[in-house]
Amino acid sequence: MGKIKVFLLSQLAAAVVSMSGAGLFMTAFAQERDVITVNPGSAPLTREQTKAMVEDAAEAFYRDDGLKAELEAEIERRYEVIPSDDNGNEEWEFYTLTHGGKTMRFFMEIIGEPDGNGRYPLYIALHGGGGTAAEANNDQWLDMFAYYQGAIERGIYLACRGITDTWDLHFQEDSYPLYDRLIEAMTVNYGADPDRVYLLGFSAGGDGVYQIAPRLADRFAAANMSSGHPNGVSLLNLANCPICLQVGIRDYYNEDVLRCVRAAEFEKTLSGYREEYGFGYDHRILLHVPEGHNFRDYEDGACLVLKDPSRFADPEVYEDLLNAFLDVLRNCGLGDSVEELSYFLAGADWDFDDGISEAVAQKPGLETTRVNASAAGYVSQYTRSPAPEKIIWDLSTRAQNREKDSFYWLEADPSVNRGTITAVCDASSNTITVEPDAEVNGDFAILFHPSVVDVSRPVILRTGSVTRTVQVYPSEEFLEDSMRENGDPYLGCVGKILYSEILSGDNTE
Repeated sequence: MGKIKVFLLSQLAAAVVSMSGAGLFMTAFAQERDVITVNPGSAPLTREQTKAMVEDAAEAFYRDDGLKAELEAEIERRYEVIPSDDNGNEEWEFYTLTHGGKTMRFFMEIIGEPDGNGRYPLYIALHGGGGTAAEANNDQWLDMFAYYQGAIERGIYLACRGITDTWDLHFQEDSYPLYDRLIEAMTVNYGADPDRVYLLGFSAGGDGVYQIAPRLADRFAAANMSSGHPNGVSLLNLANCPICLQVGIRDYYNEDVLRCVRAAEFEKTLSGYREEYGFGYDHRILLHVPEGHNFRDYEDGACLVLKDPSRFADPEVYEDLLNAFLDVLRNCGLGDSVEELSYFLAGADWDFDDGISEAVAQKPGLETTRVNASAAGYVSQYTRSPAPEKIIWDLSTRAQNREKDSFYWLEADPSVNRGTITAVCDASSNTITVEPDAEVNGDFAILFHPSVVDVSRPVILRTGSVTRTVQVYPSEEFLEDSMRENGDPYLGCVGKILYSEILSGDNTE
């Protein structure tokens, strides 16, 4: 590696100028190609100066009266009857967020006092239902307003209504920018802490958590999925977003869906990711015994669960237990279908509960233990790292309609939708190593986040056999635009470089 040289504009052999949602940037190549300079039009800054720039920009973001007014204009407070099957003509206070021509309704309750920084954790809860009439889905939404709220001692609690009445009502493509915008509005106008945003969901809401959490993982500190089905989703993007998956041990739904089995399989999957990549993928899988679709995930209390849920993922185990469970159901005169097995409430027939528990106990390797299954309690222990040192980005699991192209400190156009990128920063050597696999179908960018690298020093970029030295001159304009595009001051970056630019130089090992 050659020594870093001082560059004059007259020495530049080439310049690549590009436009992005985060503003104009320029990457300049030195004639000798020893060093790539990012933002050559900006001045070099010390680490302390860069930190001060970021803090000032974040403060300006929160003080931006124009942004506050823009967000305020998109949220409307209403007080009216919500058509439902169970709640008559009672009037409810709720809110609507209208953005990009789409509207999401939500209940909001601010609980307790803010922390010492004047901020609240934010809990976003998703209701059950889906694939039914609007009135039935409204009932589920109304129930969700109280469902997790009692477990929260301090925070902003939102119960969001699915934007359609289809089975996938929480993860329609049009819903993803609404979640981003809702979090931004809560952060700017209501005092939510962007590093303590939590996602919770039950039943169809659990389906939503499965889909939303990996696509918007850079938004959440943690997530809890209860009684949902993954519908084939990959959880590879959750390296830095802990998740709890909860399901009743007899919640098969039917012999094809197998909700309880799909959750159990993720014990091996997520543990395997952690072993493969060497970090992250904090998770907890709870298979409740003897419960079906419903269980107490909404309160503190000891719940009986499988000690090793991965054992239940063995087809010989879950198929044998399904037959045993159905025998218990028939012997108790409670029906003979898998759906009836899944939805019968624990506690309604003690002989049935005992029979299910005994069937589990008789199966070798299925030990049980007692844990506190509070969903809100689980997620609340985590704080997001907006600039993690290691990122795994599965590009096939993206929200195509999202109004930002970045994922933590990587960025790619939505058309780049295949393959996986692994990016790791070693702070001690100020080195970023980026490795896209062969399936990645387009160019992407590395964003320079001052919490990840020290931009006052040369940054070493490595990919495969290629090594580049990069000097980043922090751009205040880029930083401000980045914060605004992300809707989050903590995701702001001070410059970027395209992966293709790293590859195009002559300085190789």
